[in-house]
Amino acid sequence: MSFFCERYHCPPAEFEERAFRTCLYWRARLVAPLIRRIWPGYFEPDLAFIRYLAKTPGRRNAMNELAAFMEANDARGGFARKFLRIRISARKASVLIGLAFDRHDKRNDAAADPQTPK
Repeated sequence: MSFFCERYHCPPAEFEERAFRTCLYWRARLVAPLIRRIWPGYFEPDLAFIRYLAKTPGRRNAMNELAAFMEANDARGGFARKFLRIRISARKASVLIGLAFDRHDKRNDAAADPQTPK
């Protein structure tokens, strides 16, 4: 979460909403505000996934959760989620995971391997 907030210059309190909008398909971005007013629980699976990403301890866990999210959409997503793709994009979520954990891994590598004096 903190890596996303650093990259997109948002406070942690805005992470969920900003990550949600970032990961939506373009067509879903257009209708999401209306859907959220009419059917407030429609995007709950997407938001639950985003919340999980904020707490996940590692890339493997995040990718496993992404796979489960994709499988759930295929199994019981319904016409709007499956065919119209009025939901977050797994590809965009994967990019978000990659950005967050690439930066995390680089920081951990730098901390674990201090430069030796010459």
